[in-house]
Amino acid sequence: MMMGSGFDIDLDEVTLAGAKRGDMRACEKIYRKFHRQAFTLASRICKNRELAQDVTQEAFITAFRRMHQYRGESPFWGWLRRVIVNHAISALRKLPRHEAIELEDYMVTSSAGQERLGQCMDLEQALTQLSDEDRIVVWLHDVEGYKHREIAKLVGKSESYSKTRLNRARGKLRALISECDQQPLQNMTHDTTLSATV
Repeated sequence: MMMGSGFDIDLDEVTLAGAKRGDMRACEKIYRKFHRQAFTLASRICKNRELAQDVTQEAFITAFRRMHQYRGESPFWGWLRRVIVNHAISALRKLPRHEAIELEDYMVTSSAGQERLGQCMDLEQALTQLSDEDRIVVWLHDVEGYKHREIAKLVGKSESYSKTRLNRARGKLRALISECDQQPLQNMTHDTTLSATV
């Protein structure tokens, strides 16, 4: 699993209790504490900065209105993250369908492979080239740590759908990395040819 988006932040009980009572200072503290992580997550899913900003604002408003629904059975950040994800997916579903470049698979197992990935390309940029469906599943599973059954519930599909999408996304990105790895060699050959003809 790749590095997470930093959502796992502790929240003190006093602030949480205040937010549940509707205390605006407590809500503001929560907003400031989680805003950056919430926007980052919304951006990864929506692939659009303006839409992500709207999603983030609406998700926080929803979270504060529904604070009474948080029972404390799991960390608050996990509950808030789910609210963000739900809003982001809902926002994408409202958009008109559009063409998306599909890349397939990016999972690198060796440390050397991970290093090449960092040198070869920007992972975030690669993720933006995936279809919305593939990007959502790969981000939630590999970055946020969601299980397939959780993803299936969030997107309204089956677990097999989540697994299939994840495999597709990993394959597409792996192909992109392979293509990128070959470019330096091609450029070097091209440069050598030029120097030989001068």
